[in-house]
Amino acid sequence: MMQLNVADNMSEIVEYDTPYLPIRTRHGVLSSFYNRSASCHWHHDLEFILILEGSMNYFVDGDNYTLQKGEAIFVNSNRLHYGYSNRDDDCSFLVLLLSPKLIVRNSHIENKYIRPLLYDQQSNAVVLNEKTAWHEEALRLIRKLYETCHEQKEGYELLALSQFELLFLLLHQNTVAKHGIRKEHSKDMAAVKHMLGYIQTHFAENIGLRDIAAAGSVCRSKCCALFKNSVKKTPIEYLTSYRIQKSLEFMTNDNLNMTEISTACGFNSSSYFAETFKKIWGITPTEYRKTTNPE
Repeated sequence: MMQLNVADNMSEIVEYDTPYLPIRTRHGVLSSFYNRSASCHWHHDLEFILILEGSMNYFVDGDNYTLQKGEAIFVNSNRLHYGYSNRDDDCSFLVLLLSPKLIVRNSHIENKYIRPLLYDQQSNAVVLNEKTAWHEEALRLIRKLYETCHEQKEGYELLALSQFELLFLLLHQNTVAKHGIRKEHSKDMAAVKHMLGYIQTHFAENIGLRDIAAAGSVCRSKCCALFKNSVKKTPIEYLTSYRIQKSLEFMTNDNLNMTEISTACGFNSSSYFAETFKKIWGITPTEYRKTTNPE
């Protein structure tokens, strides 16, 4: 079972391919994630997801996109995002995370090209397909960049930097260079970040809808509406799902029994934990632990 390493403030703790080049390249399948959905998170890196097989839904700062085979999505820096199953389908994809610091040469480059795109609220995400000429070139660069970083042939670092610069230039030319920059930040998405962060920090405590709404400084009905739009669950459904997800981590610790795990995950009783776990996974926590830790 694959899980993202997400901090209490919902930022992903990114492990790069090498310690000297802030780039991460991965091949993934959606079925390796709990409930075929990644955790909602953000990071400073620019993200590119390229669909190899199947399809995937993708949420970025309040908007939802459906990605088909051959398409890709660019996700801008510091945007709240996650991928999840489209109609319960599986999906095979490539993911690239690239730090903007890679192409910062001096303050002139940073202020003229990099900052305008990073802070543009009209450029939270861009879906790329082969029907548009510059999209087709961007898709080609994404594939080449993945191959370059994955194969790591002699001199690949310099080649990767040049490919990233060309990719960034394409994005800049067809976003902020065309429509200018808009910096207004969505108050709703700020509230969602606060509420999800609150759940991820306080999931082990006895919290409810009122506490979650208060964390986002919104009323309970607004809280429910924001959750339905962003994570496709009610606040309590998301809280329960997150608690079950965290329980998978605790099960790797053989020193903890099921009662201790249920308490650590915020459940009032081990029986309710077992009932909820079986409802989601189809087996009991004990049965699940046996499949992951065979004797």
